[in-house]
Amino acid sequence: MGDYFPRAKIRVVLRLDEFGDDSRLKKRVPEKTTKNLSGTTDPRSALVPQLDSTAPPGVTRYVLVARGSDPSTAAPQSRMRSADDLTFDFEVVPREASWAQNGVRTADTLHASIRYADCPIDPRLCRAVAVEFYFGTIPEDDHVAQVRGKQLPYYALPAGYTDPHGQQRTNLRFQGFVDKWEIDWGNAAEPMIRIEARDNSSLLIEQECPPRLVVAADKPLDRAIADYLANFVQFSGLTVEYLPATDTPPTMDKILSGTAFRPHLGPVPSKGGGASSQKMSVLDYLTDVARACAHSVRIDGTTVIVQKVRSLMTSSGEQRTDDPFVPRVVGGRTIQQRQVIYGRSVREMTIARNFSKQVPTNVEVRCFYSDRKKTLVARFPQKDDRQAYALPGNTQPDQKWAVYEVSGISDEKVLRSIAQGIYEELGRHEVQVTVKTNDLWSFGGDQLDPDVLDMKVGDSFDLLTNRTQEEPATVTQVEQLLTAQQRGERLLTSAGFSDEFARAYATAYTNAGFLTTFRLKTMKVDWNLESDHVSLELGAINYIQVRADKLLPQGEETSSTARKAT
Repeated sequence: MGDYFPRAKIRVVLRLDEFGDDSRLKKRVPEKTTKNLSGTTDPRSALVPQLDSTAPPGVTRYVLVARGSDPSTAAPQSRMRSADDLTFDFEVVPREASWAQNGVRTADTLHASIRYADCPIDPRLCRAVAVEFYFGTIPEDDHVAQVRGKQLPYYALPAGYTDPHGQQRTNLRFQGFVDKWEIDWGNAAEPMIRIEARDNSSLLIEQECPPRLVVAADKPLDRAIADYLANFVQFSGLTVEYLPATDTPPTMDKILSGTAFRPHLGPVPSKGGGASSQKMSVLDYLTDVARACAHSVRIDGTTVIVQKVRSLMTSSGEQRTDDPFVPRVVGGRTIQQRQVIYGRSVREMTIARNFSKQVPTNVEVRCFYSDRKKTLVARFPQKDDRQAYALPGNTQPDQKWAVYEVSGISDEKVLRSIAQGIYEELGRHEVQVTVKTNDLWSFGGDQLDPDVLDMKVGDSFDLLTNRTQEEPATVTQVEQLLTAQQRGERLLTSAGFSDEFARAYATAYTNAGFLTTFRLKTMKVDWNLESDHVSLELGAINYIQVRADKLLPQGEETSSTARKAT
């Protein structure tokens, strides 16, 4: 496959089952259960949030650690041994793997197949399994040396490498916990282990939310969430970070002043204890709290990210502070962000609009205010900016509305902020694109610098077509003709369309100024060791910026300000 080889490895952190000898575990279980927790100062909390010294300059990040422990060894996948000698870690090379980033609201996943001969571990002996997935490329010389057994272990992939710009980079792509570990003896000659894993959001999903434990309203949102998570010992090593770092995290009692929302009450306790009882996970609760402030909560590796919905898919194209991509010069032209090009690296591409789901939609948020026996209503966008719904013909345009109900809000400004957050989530999906490629690097890059693998949800990239005369693609020929209005008209009329339609369509195409920048929504990577085959599928979204990019009324829109020290 040329002068590089795609390679993967999995680091397994396995806890053996103690079977009948669980006395040491029971001694360490806190006397007070999570169902009875009454506040963030509860003595049960064995963790403390402290500033992460490894955070990039200008970034405030809190790490949850046990008192007196080393933060560098606290993360769930960093634990190599346990005091009871039942936890061990080792590395194994899978035969095939499928890694997927599934968006903001869905956990990332890993599916892998491993030869049982390479990892003869029976799931009946395993109590819990954490994993780290590494994926990248190695030069041909290293591959040859591995095969000959002169240097590195066969098929090995280093955990990190130095890129052409002198930056230290990582091949770590996924961290999480195994949901399913099975041995498949379907092929008697080669039994295989199949594993299915979710990212670390599974920790927050599996933990039921204590009804009286709350996110503090008088602290910055990121610190308040860190304090809340410190009550759960299994969250040791997780970090909490507010993005973008240039913004000041909100404080709930200021944002929600004048409202009936009372975050100090916590979620509503379930009643009856039966199957019909409503239960809420920690992630559900944090999502609700963040939404009340027009923010979102998601997990990236071992980091809980708190971010305003608008800034995640913003049209400004700001680069992540931890994105290793470096602008490059190709043919005398500077490329500021990743580019993928149909007709070169892209083998398949679809661009679509779903007219039944992703249509211009306005948002209405309703809340019943019990103190005044009144239902409050807030709408977004504002009256003059609202989206119109139009059908072919002379049908009069109308408006479409998505209606959502919330509870405990008595301030219409807060309701409008919630409505804007929902609108941003819905509106950023108007145009969708799917790109399939076998290249792990973007245009102008190097096969030993797989920068596409470094992309995360919300990152922007340019989707272009090959405009050169070397092997022009059909899409390129059509695009070149339509770019100029006059040639566009001739193209359509020669295809049998009427002069009127050809003129109107060519005018619309020329005036549209098609956006080429998309935001990554999903990414799936499939790899097979035996064939050295690798394929990527990028799912991205965008929207008609002039029509859909709307703001709150003057004075209500949050501006980017310098973050104050906490």
